[in-house]
Amino acid sequence: MIFSITHRISGIAFAISLPFLALWIGSSFYAPTLFEVLSLIFNFPLIKIVFVIWFFALNHHLLNGLKYFFWTFARGMELNQVYLISYLILSINIVMTAFFTWYIFT
Repeated sequence: MIFSITHRISGIAFAISLPFLALWIGSSFYAPTLFEVLSLIFNFPLIKIVFVIWFFALNHHLLNGLKYFFWTFARGMELNQVYLISYLILSINIVMTAFFTWYIFT
């Protein structure tokens, strides 16, 4: 139940953040000076922490989406498999976020 609720919350948060991501990526071509300013802002440690949280939410949403995809084919729906898959998703997400954190802070 917790993973279902957080899946929805992370999807909403990711959808809200997409225009800002599009602004940053689009500014690299259309407004290079804006891109430089945004890149300077994104290099602050507090903003990097926000990126780590965003990346964790993105991974959580995508990995849970894969779980729901398999559920449409009635795979992995037994209770013990649901717990195993949920803990596996959380573990993979933590490892991916740790690598991402290491990458952006080095």
